[in-house]
Amino acid sequence: MHHELWSPQNPPHRNNSHETSSISTQLSLISSSFQSTCNHGGITRTHYSSGSKRNNRKNVKKICSNNKESQYWGCSTSLELYDNPWKMKKVLTRSDLGKLNRLLFGSDLLENLMLPVLGAAAQRDAESGMGTPIRVWDVDTMSMHMLILKRWASFKNYVLIGKWNHEFVRRRELKKGDEIGLQWDSYRHCFNFSVLKRTHE
Repeated sequence: MHHELWSPQNPPHRNNSHETSSISTQLSLISSSFQSTCNHGGITRTHYSSGSKRNNRKNVKKICSNNKESQYWGCSTSLELYDNPWKMKKVLTRSDLGKLNRLLFGSDLLENLMLPVLGAAAQRDAESGMGTPIRVWDVDTMSMHMLILKRWASFKNYVLIGKWNHEFVRRRELKKGDEIGLQWDSYRHCFNFSVLKRTHE
């Protein structure tokens, strides 16, 4: 048997078709645990494993579960893209719509949001019980109205009186359970008014 010795001048013969390794330069954004690729005739096919689909379904269920839990805890994980301008809101009661002809607000709400935008003299008149006139722009009907703001001494709350019944309750057909809102309009120097929600909605 003839043995051929290896030397630098006489290197062993190699079969390039079987021993040459190929290196892929293809960039993939999905890890190998999620896909496998094969090349047949120059065409690359991607096969996704069934395990990745099961993992995706589990992740979706987990996200839905977290959203439900956040609702139970009274917090929201959703992103708000704007600040609600209707800071002064109230669900109307029967007394707000009756013969007393007044809209009742708590003292904290009025003192923090309404009184600060009024002048010093207007604040004094409102707090003393004399009352001060304020302009109210109905953004739903685009009409201007006038009301009187005063402190209700017997309950230490604030009320809006004047033509509340005639120009708001009757004209806008307000019902018990309707939600209304007020906001300060620095451009018109008045308070904007809107019916935010009807009881039948």
